[in-house]
Amino acid sequence: MERKAKTMNSYLAKSYGELGSETIVGHTQNLLRQFQLFKSEYPNALSDQDWQLLKIACQYHDLGKMNAKFQTKLHDKHKTEDGEIPHGLLSVSLIPINLLKQEGFSKIQLQALCYAIALHHNRNLDEITDKQYQREIELLKREATDFPFTELGLPESVPRKQSKQYYTLNHYLKPNDKSYLEYILIKGLLNRIDFAASGYYEVESIPRIQLEKNVLETWRKKNPNANWNDLQEWTGQYQDKNIVVTGQTGLGKTEAALRWLGNDKGFFLLPLRSAINAIFQRFSDNYQLDSEHLALLHSDMISFLIDNESKHHQKIQMREFVRLVNESRQLSKQLTVATLDQLFNFVYHYQGYEPKLATLSYSKVVIDEIQMYSPSLLAYILYGLRLVQDYGGHFEVMTATLAPFIVELMGKYGLKFIQPEQPFFNQNLLQRHSVRVEHQQVSAKEILKHYHSNKVLVVCNTISKAEELYDDLKGTVKNLNLIHSRFIHQDRLNLENKICEFGKTASDETGIWIGTQVVEASLDIDFDVLVTELSELNGLFQRMGRCYRKRQLEDNKYNVYVFDGGNENPSGIGNGETSVVDYGMYCLTKQSLNNVDGPLSEKQKICLINNTYTMENIQRVSPNYVNEIDNTINYLKATVKIPPTKAEVTQRFRAINSITVIPEQVVEENSDLIDSSVRILNGEKKFNNADERRKCRILAKMRLNQLTLSIPLWMTGEANRHLVYNDKLEQCGYHVLNKGYSYSHDRGLSTSYVKDDNDSENVF
Repeated sequence: MERKAKTMNSYLAKSYGELGSETIVGHTQNLLRQFQLFKSEYPNALSDQDWQLLKIACQYHDLGKMNAKFQTKLHDKHKTEDGEIPHGLLSVSLIPINLLKQEGFSKIQLQALCYAIALHHNRNLDEITDKQYQREIELLKREATDFPFTELGLPESVPRKQSKQYYTLNHYLKPNDKSYLEYILIKGLLNRIDFAASGYYEVESIPRIQLEKNVLETWRKKNPNANWNDLQEWTGQYQDKNIVVTGQTGLGKTEAALRWLGNDKGFFLLPLRSAINAIFQRFSDNYQLDSEHLALLHSDMISFLIDNESKHHQKIQMREFVRLVNESRQLSKQLTVATLDQLFNFVYHYQGYEPKLATLSYSKVVIDEIQMYSPSLLAYILYGLRLVQDYGGHFEVMTATLAPFIVELMGKYGLKFIQPEQPFFNQNLLQRHSVRVEHQQVSAKEILKHYHSNKVLVVCNTISKAEELYDDLKGTVKNLNLIHSRFIHQDRLNLENKICEFGKTASDETGIWIGTQVVEASLDIDFDVLVTELSELNGLFQRMGRCYRKRQLEDNKYNVYVFDGGNENPSGIGNGETSVVDYGMYCLTKQSLNNVDGPLSEKQKICLINNTYTMENIQRVSPNYVNEIDNTINYLKATVKIPPTKAEVTQRFRAINSITVIPEQVVEENSDLIDSSVRILNGEKKFNNADERRKCRILAKMRLNQLTLSIPLWMTGEANRHLVYNDKLEQCGYHVLNKGYSYSHDRGLSTSYVKDDNDSENVF
């Protein structure tokens, strides 16, 4: 193939169509700028030699793109060229191994470098033969003679196949390879720098800030003498350690975590999305953490962020907004508040997981309320924290109650941490609850016994029980409300805001709120009386935290009524997979409450947890609980050899057995909004420019998402007969649920299906 002599500007790395192109030199220089930014912000993230190795990876990673086939593809705007092989393989052939050996790099380091560059994109290399690889390297020699290496501060290089001790085609490094850890770090950080350079955003938010300083400054604006309490002092003393700490509700564990994070890169993980949104808002509003340093990371974060900006009457600049979203997804912010599935999916070793683990190697992870996770998710945490620890990162586990068997499991799987000698308590709030255990099912009659123009919170184990009580009480109480997970998003958000206003200590409203587990740990509310079905101790104490949250109990009158079901189980409790909590834990809890009647102090709660949830007791009543954790961790270890796809990881991680729908009644009520949104998403509406199109598509998606809720798959009926076909919504990925499941804005989605005459002809 006849080709003209190359200049710096004719070797292309990327083509953006009508928007232009970028040269290999220009792209690499962008990487080196991001590299310098990263190194200046986190100089201790790597050793001196590893910093050099990462810089070399940045310099060489795309040089293989100079090959004739790749250049022809970009210049002629083709997707592929016959005989083309991934450019990373050719980049490896340009690495001056002998020169780097003379500079002191070891075989392990050079092997890690070669594999990081060869595999920096996830490509299928299985069909490439040694003969084809060698031929493409020979063809590359002609291009290399014209390439301006000096523009990148590199010596001229002649392509050659590397020795098998440094790189072998179609070999993938495994944990038993000595260079594996080094490879993960170099590849992962190379990927992050490359993504930032390609996306034109910063690889790390700058400059770093002292999170603890922001907290103190905020406090001292109101009280010049404000200072850390004992819990916060303790976490501040061990900023360079892995810690596990138990502290009473309302004691400032969140602020203690911010003090532990200091000015390091941090990730704050919580079990519930509503709790994550609340913490993000708290950090933003209370401690002046702006969007350049603070990120939100969960599946519905775009809707939340746009809605949040709208509430603050901020005009959304779409290009800037997209940049911030990209930075959040690529872990560029100093502090990220996230769900477990968004960060800890690296435990599956799927292709492309390395950037997350490499980032966590110099970061700190805060796990809040670890006791709220299921056995499989607890396994992900234990295994993930062990990897974080092995790669040099740190973790804090903080909770109001910590079962001894979890601490034992942490030790079993090699987690190293320190704990204070005793849990931390608020000495002014040691007595908040007086408990009465009722050996019967909860009923409307029993609830009304405790409603005397006060604030009563009723917590049920299931939505159906909550609906039953709501229906029974309707008409007897003026201010009666229901909250659970089967409201559409916009109604759920309105209800959360409403209960938070109602539940403020200063509020003089009275009434009854009936809810489910959604109120356990996500809402900052304070009620006068709690009426609850029994679940298990951790859940019970979380629920109790919504009653007399920050008030000392002045007398010994009961303010918590626990209904254990009597001779039958409460709703949702059973010895099977559908039980809302582990049945063995429920039985242990019911037994442990036999002697509870009257005041229950914070210290007594901890003693109940410590005496009930021992490893011996858990293995005796729920052997499958610990077995599931062990089996899950063994499976995660096996994924190193046979990694699942990222889509499979998402499905496994979220244990998807649900579907997102829009109730048919909601479709009918919002027909105009839905029609305009669908026209945008289906490409029927034209726009003046790409930014306007992107903004409108995001807003349209957000508007539709606000009308959705999640239901278990069984509710769709056999062969999905309870779904209504809507062509336009289906094209946008939305399903419509038949109005046989009635929906109302005060009651949510009914759990019972009422068949009508047209049920056999679901066409909408």
